[in-house]
Amino acid sequence: MLFQLLLGVFMIIYALSHAMKSTIFLGKQAKKMDRDARHVYQKGVVAPFLALGIIFIFFTFATKAEIIGTTLFVVLYIVLVLPLLIWIFAHNKKHVGYYFER
Repeated sequence: MLFQLLLGVFMIIYALSHAMKSTIFLGKQAKKMDRDARHVYQKGVVAPFLALGIIFIFFTFATKAEIIGTTLFVVLYIVLVLPLLIWIFAHNKKHVGYYFER
């Protein structure tokens, strides 16, 4: 539970750092981009990372309070998180040119 809560908080901090156009959490290739292209890239990842952080925190409290069952938890996780991850990977591929840090 603690890990999921910390992951949610990190995702929100990560989204806010991109919203403020900070280069602290950027990878090597993204730091090499020119300023305008980097800002467009950062602007595009704010919403999915913010949504992931909120979802992780919500699911942490929902499982702790036993509001949702295991099956519903897994189904909601897949339905809510998978499209956001696809969005992040596609945006990363479009602007930086790869899916994962090399």
